[in-house]
Amino acid sequence: MMQGCYRTTMRRQGFIFAVFSALLIAGPLQAADLVITVHGLRSDAGQLRLAIFDQAKEFPRGEKIRNRDIAAKAGDLIVVFKNIAPGAYALAIHHDENINKSMDTNFFGLPQEGYGFSNNARVLFGPPTFEAASFNVGSKNATISLRVVY
Repeated sequence: MMQGCYRTTMRRQGFIFAVFSALLIAGPLQAADLVITVHGLRSDAGQLRLAIFDQAKEFPRGEKIRNRDIAAKAGDLIVVFKNIAPGAYALAIHHDENINKSMDTNFFGLPQEGYGFSNNARVLFGPPTFEAASFNVGSKNATISLRVVY
């Protein structure tokens, strides 16, 4: 009787281990790197702030799935986000020249610092929609580029 119970327990533990191992191995294989080229930073001042969103209701000021602040460098800059799961995403960037973690605006509310969105989605009377800025990441590395608007 005890021997049968021991075998059942060992089989369950073996099954759980196999499933867990498969998930660990399969997870990274499905994720891809996202390579972002940002064109046109006007100076080395401050930092470039990047944020990736996967929900339309959060874009561009809400909950992000990934973000990064890096030292600004005049001209073009390449940033890589590793292990992005397949799906639809939108990217927002901000050249925070005075490093106050806020978009500086003038009296009329117009931005005084650089900004940009994936697909070079246009800003009219507010930020673009998630759909206008969205791009897809599959199981292979993805590359996007965008231009900073000042």
